[in-house]
Amino acid sequence: MKRIFDMNIPDPMMLGFQIVGWFILSAVLMSFIEHQVHKWLMHRRSIAAFKHTFEAHAIVHHKNHYSKIFSDAPVPPGEDKEIRLTIRKAPIKALPVAMCLAFFSWLGAAIFIATFVFHHWVWNNIHLEMHKPEQRAFSHWRLYQFLARYHWLHHRYPDKNFNVVFPLADFVLGTLAHATPTDLQDIHEQIGSPVSTALPS
Repeated sequence: MKRIFDMNIPDPMMLGFQIVGWFILSAVLMSFIEHQVHKWLMHRRSIAAFKHTFEAHAIVHHKNHYSKIFSDAPVPPGEDKEIRLTIRKAPIKALPVAMCLAFFSWLGAAIFIATFVFHHWVWNNIHLEMHKPEQRAFSHWRLYQFLARYHWLHHRYPDKNFNVVFPLADFVLGTLAHATPTDLQDIHEQIGSPVSTALPS
């Protein structure tokens, strides 16, 4: 039985299809991993070993700092730990899933680790821009503006919109927030995004 996405054909085009296929699968997996980690470790006192993670995110980030505001002034590096992920730890955190994928394909395992690292890098950049805006180059992209509004709803409804980078799992698992007209107006006033741009409602 041939391995998924890992047919032994020395063809550059086939290799390209394999890479794209494994990247798509990795992105989908990351959406669900991000969702579950955000929901159960960052917003629940579920596991004692992750007490610091819960306190830094649910208490410091949500309740103490960003309970009434969404964006404020930029801060010096090192003072924004509650809104950053540790990129250097990403390959280690990716290992459990990567080891399972390695039974099917070493290429798939490697791409998953790379996707995990890329996810952390994207999270840090967009999450920091959301809460500590510096008008980074991507801040005017429609995709980023959608994600910023999407994440704003998570701060209003902490049990919804757990995805930050790729909001697929929220849709599948039924945790999608629905914006009210008041929400859209508040979004426009707080982060300046146009109220007419699509959001679930």
